[in-house]
Amino acid sequence: MLALTFAAAIVAQSPLVRSGLAAILGGSPNLRVVAEATPAEAQVLPARGVDLVVCDVPDGAEADAVIDHAPRGVPVLALVGAGTHPMKLFHAGARGVLRRDAPADQLSAASVAVASGLCTIDESLIAELVSPASTPAPASVASVTVTTPPLDPVELTRREHQVLELVAEGLSNKLIGLRLDISEHTAKFHVNSLLEKLEADTRTDAVVRAARRGLLTL
Repeated sequence: MLALTFAAAIVAQSPLVRSGLAAILGGSPNLRVVAEATPAEAQVLPARGVDLVVCDVPDGAEADAVIDHAPRGVPVLALVGAGTHPMKLFHAGARGVLRRDAPADQLSAASVAVASGLCTIDESLIAELVSPASTPAPASVASVTVTTPPLDPVELTRREHQVLELVAEGLSNKLIGLRLDISEHTAKFHVNSLLEKLEADTRTDAVVRAARRGLLTL
């Protein structure tokens, strides 16, 4: 099993909630907490270097008002309080919704899933999401939650598969070269080829995209 670590930012009004979430997420081998902020402070959080925002939505809070503070372009996992319909959170831009009292292992697993580009929802909230009384979902949300658009096929050579697995382990070009008995320059060539084929901007992005296509098991 290959290990990949995602950088998480926590947004919550209560300092106790922030510290509790930080302890839970920090205890996962696949997550590291890089920032903690109140909703007001979250407005200046940089999107670069953050793979996920875990956003606390307290009882009675307006979903739009809370999630809108998260950095643009970063997937949001919303922790929902009582009385907040999950569809409101998806309309507000969340990619995942859990109850605020979700177990630690469920919170960690959902965080990794959302950071990997997947959509997740607490099992106990599904009935509310598909209830006839629910607010109709916009096409953009429905396409994410119901179907997964097909990805363009990517064909990798045997060597590129080897390099990809080592990239997922976090090895540098130099260490990849040593492991595969090739030069650092050749290793860099294969890494660049992977980035181009997977249309990835970074090595982490390449690993995530490869996992979505079934080229890797994380």
